[in-house]
Amino acid sequence: MTRRVLVLLSLLALNVVSAIAVVQSTQKTRELFHQLQSARLTQDQLTTEWAQIQLEDSAWASPDRVSQVARNKLGMVQPRDYVVLGDKP
Repeated sequence: MTRRVLVLLSLLALNVVSAIAVVQSTQKTRELFHQLQSARLTQDQLTTEWAQIQLEDSAWASPDRVSQVARNKLGMVQPRDYVVLGDKP
C-alpha cells in the first residue's frame, strides 16, 4: 500500500510540475509575441518616417529649389554669355 501511495504521489507531483511548466511556457510565449508586435509597430513607424525623409530630401535637392535659393538668398545670377570648356584630345 505504501508503495502504491508513493507512486501516486510521485505521479501527482510530476503532473503539477508539468502543469506549472505549461503555464510558464504559455506566459513566456505571450510576452514574446507582445514584444514582436511592438517591434513590428516600431518598424512600421520608422519605415513611414524614412519615406517622409526621402521625400523631404528630394524636395530640398530639386534643381528648381536650388536655383531659387541661389537667386533669392545668395544673390546669384546666371551669366548672359558663357563658354563651356571641355577636354580636348
